[in-house]
Amino acid sequence: MENSTFDALRPRSSCSLADNSVQLLSIDFIAPIAVLTVFNLVVVIGNGLVITAVFTHTKLRNATNTFIVSLAMADLMLGLTVLPYSSTKEVLRGYWPFGYVWCRIWLAVDVWLCTASILNLCAISLDRYLAITRPFKYPRLMSPKRAKLLVGTVWIVSFIVCFPPLVGWNE
Repeated sequence: MENSTFDALRPRSSCSLADNSVQLLSIDFIAPIAVLTVFNLVVVIGNGLVITAVFTHTKLRNATNTFIVSLAMADLMLGLTVLPYSSTKEVLRGYWPFGYVWCRIWLAVDVWLCTASILNLCAISLDRYLAITRPFKYPRLMSPKRAKLLVGTVWIVSFIVCFPPLVGWNE
């Protein structure tokens, strides 16, 4: 096998420590950071409002909204722990100023929360499918206790998916 082909098959690091100099007062820096900051604030505030609404209004506390709150929690945590670092990396053109250890943690948390978000969407789909196809049996099929059990399963499975790369099993 040719050496250049072998190099092409080698995994690339997601957290480059090579300094790609960026002019901090240029429009190439300020415009993207402003847009990404606004986007991140919308994610955090919007999901925070969803969670607050369900917890402050008792009529909103039902099995379906248990899944909605779980999805909002995953997306809120993503907005607080992943998106700021992703935005920084994007604006700095791939440069990762936070160190190798935080990079590994950031990647694992990103996988964990994105997987939780996707699985929460699947749980919402299952819940809506049961509500539509079995409307009279739905209250017995999806009790609040079963909804919480399903949400717990979503988060456990999501963590199991992200755990191996966190401890280095991806190399």
